[in-house]
Amino acid sequence: MHSHELIDTRSATLERVSSELIELRFKPDVKLDVEGVSEIANAKKVLCSGKRTDILAILPPEMDFELNVLAFELPQKDGGCGEDHRMAFATQSSFNERITSIYLRYHPRPYPTAVFVSEEDARTWLATELPVPSAS
Repeated sequence: MHSHELIDTRSATLERVSSELIELRFKPDVKLDVEGVSEIANAKKVLCSGKRTDILAILPPEMDFELNVLAFELPQKDGGCGEDHRMAFATQSSFNERITSIYLRYHPRPYPTAVFVSEEDARTWLATELPVPSAS
């Protein structure tokens, strides 16, 4: 396994729960800002170690954030997790679902990404196998 299994940042806790999955839990009662997003991205990169790793991002039901977060685009292409990983968001509220979907529309990812209200639905999506690309 990896030497870094759990990383705690100001805004979230990231944990490698298996060789294929990192859980990213945003902290309740913490206002997310651009610096916090950068800390999370750096922690994710450390846990991924450049290998294909799916990410489950779990938001608190009432997420607070600075508006400039919506305009912030991370510079790294894949966040350090390999080009074929997936990211699922469990938003836990319809407001968070709408905001996350809007953000991803303006900042699309180069890998499969999905937004769900429930954590169970997000986990189910991540548990499904990716289709194997055809050789043709």
